Amino acid sequence: MDMMETIELEDIKAQTKQVLKELLEAASMQPGQILVVGCSSSEIDSFKIGSHSSGEIGMAVYSALHEELAPRGIYLAAQCCEHLNRAVILEAEAANRYGWEPVNVVPQLKAGGSFGTAAWAVLKEPVAVEHIRPMPESISGIP
Repeated sequence: MDMMETIELEDIKAQTKQVLKELLEAASMQPGQILVVGCSSSEIDSFKIGSHSSGEIGMAVYSALHEELAPRGIYLAAQCCEHLNRAVILEAEAANRYGWEPVNVVPQLKAGGSFGTAAWAVLKEPVAVEHIRPMPESISGIP
């Protein structure tokens, strides 16, 4: 990777963190809540969605979000592409907490997408779940 690519990836991370900070301020998210994010590395790199997957861009965006959310106790769920039926990748702890059943898939760059693949690489105990459903407050204990 040349110096220009490194600078571009750092810019992507900085922009991602800025947008996330604005979202968190507006949303007033609390520890234990989940932020679901879908990401097209192709579109970030100015290509048609799904045409130029970039592991580097996927990792830059995922790591930027993870660095900000983990200390706040907010789970990050990474939405995969249509090749994995838009399953989401998140920590097993979150799936267990909310009663979501894992499915047996492992995202890859061209089958699941760069963002889901980055999540799988970064998380301590990653799982894929097919559906995320909101929990009534009385069950989740989270406002």
